[in-house]
Amino acid sequence: MTFTDWRFLFVFLPVVLGLHFLAARLTSRGAADGRLRFDVANWILVAGGLAFLAVGAGRFAAVLGGAAAVLYALGRGIAGAHRRPPAVRPDRISAVPEICFSLAITGSIVLFVFFRRLNPFAGEALLEPAAFGLAAFPAPGLLAPLGLSVFVCHAVSYVTDVHRGEAAAPRNPVHALTYLLLFPFLVVGPIVRFRDVSAHLAARQVGMAAFAYGVRRFTIGLAKAWLIAETLAPPAALAFSMPAGALDAAHAWLGLACFTLQIYFALSGYADMAIGLGRMLGFRLPEHFARPHGFWRRWAMTLVAWFDAYVRLPLRPDVGRTAGRETQAVLSLLLLFLLIALWHGPGWPLLLWGAWHGAAVALERTPWGAVLARLPAPVRHGYVLLVVAAGWILFRADSPADAVVFVRALAGLGAQPSLNDPLPLTGGVQIALAVGAVAAAPLLPAVSRWSVTVDSIATALQMIVTAAALFVWTRLLRQGRRP
Repeated sequence: MTFTDWRFLFVFLPVVLGLHFLAARLTSRGAADGRLRFDVANWILVAGGLAFLAVGAGRFAAVLGGAAAVLYALGRGIAGAHRRPPAVRPDRISAVPEICFSLAITGSIVLFVFFRRLNPFAGEALLEPAAFGLAAFPAPGLLAPLGLSVFVCHAVSYVTDVHRGEAAAPRNPVHALTYLLLFPFLVVGPIVRFRDVSAHLAARQVGMAAFAYGVRRFTIGLAKAWLIAETLAPPAALAFSMPAGALDAAHAWLGLACFTLQIYFALSGYADMAIGLGRMLGFRLPEHFARPHGFWRRWAMTLVAWFDAYVRLPLRPDVGRTAGRETQAVLSLLLLFLLIALWHGPGWPLLLWGAWHGAAVALERTPWGAVLARLPAPVRHGYVLLVVAAGWILFRADSPADAVVFVRALAGLGAQPSLNDPLPLTGGVQIALAVGAVAAAPLLPAVSRWSVTVDSIATALQMIVTAAALFVWTRLLRQGRRP
């Protein structure tokens, strides 16, 4: 049950949203400040997150639920360090907060390593491939085990922000569980820092305008993942699965273009849907994908920010740094991509992909970066596109030998084109390629000015539908009361 599954769209999401807002409205009557209270409504979100996990990961949902409960208890223990500062009572400094913090960080890492590398549920898959459509998802390693990578990132953020005093540990366990198990970002993110949403867990404002924006953002993401990414999945899979003797240049370039657009629109589409769902629920989630052509700085931005905040990698080698600091920053950038690759799963493809992009980013810190900055924008975008496309070959190929064969085919050194084996360019694939190429290019900056108009139209439609539903409901009630 991914965000594009009909069960999520027509059963899970309407039920969770309806119960969430109904509970918030019923429990907020008489509130003086006009803000809704979400103590009961958050329990519905927690239950929805566990149900979402249970559909795709089975008993693994209980593991994450138990881990979230333990993290809440450890967070309360860490919060004890801020109740009585050492300057006030220097003779009674407790070691409990530090022990709780160490246990939380160590336990999160052990949880990730154990369940990422080992399957304790013998004979039970942590993911249902049929339910999650892994044939169409370009990076299935991001989904299995479902929610684990995002959960661990949020676990580290929760206990670290509490330990640093940047956010207070909630007394009500439902608020901590909501942050750790909120279903919108359990698939592939974005990664949300606890300090940024802690104030909105107990009380937040949800209006028609925000809900309309969420609907628009969710619809855009759904179109990206469903209409473009899933349409381009079959030709991409066909090109990369062809034997070495049958792969020609046309198939290779078509497959590479389809896979490059597929993986961008799938991942950015899921991020858009998560941000839209968060806005519907009253949360402002950070942007995860900003520009398709700015790969190294605009993809997975929240994950890079998480590494910067909690792993303390010096990722910004800019002004005022010595040569030694500059070298350290370059090495940190290379290490960052290797860590991201290891984070998403073992194996040579991800490691080579991480090393390739880490080296490309590090190369920009050399004099080549200054030369690149003086080139025209189309040339810079073309350079980035070529480097990114080469990285996807390493990411998608099954072995280094397959990657070499694919590169040779791109250069025209593979098989000769066969008239009896036409390219899988159906009408839907051609439309998806054209729309994807235009949408991924930096050619439509003026489209954003129409977002307010679209939001206004969506708000008006929601008000019309709501008024019509209330009218029909009241008419039915009146007819039912007649003798």
